[in-house]
Amino acid sequence: MKWKLLLIISVLPLFGGEIDQRVEVLEKEMKEIRLETKAECGGEFERGWIGGKVFGDILYWHAKVGGTEYVYRLLNDDGRVESQSFDWDFGYRVGVGIFLPIVKWEVSGSFTHFGTKDTEGRGVIPPSLFINLKGGMLVSSQDAVSSYEIGCDALSVELKQGSFLSRVLGINFSLGAKQTWIEQVQKVTYRTGGEDLLRVKDRCRFQGLGPQFGVMAHVHLFSGVSLLGGAKGSLLYGHFEVKHEESSVGTKGNIHLFSPNLFFSLGIEKDISFKSVRLILALFYEADYYWRQNQAVEIEGMRGSRFQLIRYSDDVIFYGATLRVGMEF
Repeated sequence: MKWKLLLIISVLPLFGGEIDQRVEVLEKEMKEIRLETKAECGGEFERGWIGGKVFGDILYWHAKVGGTEYVYRLLNDDGRVESQSFDWDFGYRVGVGIFLPIVKWEVSGSFTHFGTKDTEGRGVIPPSLFINLKGGMLVSSQDAVSSYEIGCDALSVELKQGSFLSRVLGINFSLGAKQTWIEQVQKVTYRTGGEDLLRVKDRCRFQGLGPQFGVMAHVHLFSGVSLLGGAKGSLLYGHFEVKHEESSVGTKGNIHLFSPNLFFSLGIEKDISFKSVRLILALFYEADYYWRQNQAVEIEGMRGSRFQLIRYSDDVIFYGATLRVGMEF
């Protein structure tokens, strides 16, 4: 047994030089791979023990709201229904984030604001008539004017963790919470010969909070250019403040409900990297969909000595282009 140990000890020096050479070659190859990866990523940006990011978005969005139909054309217009048609408007989003490389988590938050409004006016010449679709009182008129305002504010806080499936594909998962405020007001006036026959006002205010889960894919293309796509889902529970007014009658239909929310984004991003900072330019198509957001109540006729209260609900979506300018450090 002793002679075997002596033989191994005597032979080791013969291979020592070869082992050192192999280690040197391996270190050289790893350095080349690291430099190549930096070049492909668009620079030599290296985040320190802790890092951060800030960004600002310009939104150019459009709103679609269900349940905005306000008048029905009778006789010569083949039963056409008029509803709100919103223009494209600007909004904004701001956000910050903190990177914790040791635990490989990112804590981030963002605030989004978007609002728009629309006014529609319609008139017909007899024998055509308008039949009102808002209000419990049935009237026929020749003129109808409807104005609609909607505003949405959203605050999101997330905990994110990413992983690379390959040199070009990364997946980012997030878990957090979302707070949303949405307010809608519709005012409709029905007239004949310049005289107001009926005025209707519906208002719906929502404030809700709920958990949010998301996934984002990051595909590196070339020279710091990447393709991004992802989705986030939230289940918001909150209070709907609903009010309906017509003529001298007013009623409320406040209620607590769940409102699911789905956010989708797809875009392209360009990184401009330096030693200690990375600049980000990105362009996205985004859609933010809320179920059962347009809550409304209506008084419909009488049953004995009591009013019949009807409750409606419909969906809301905001969608359009988003331009992002950001910085990581």
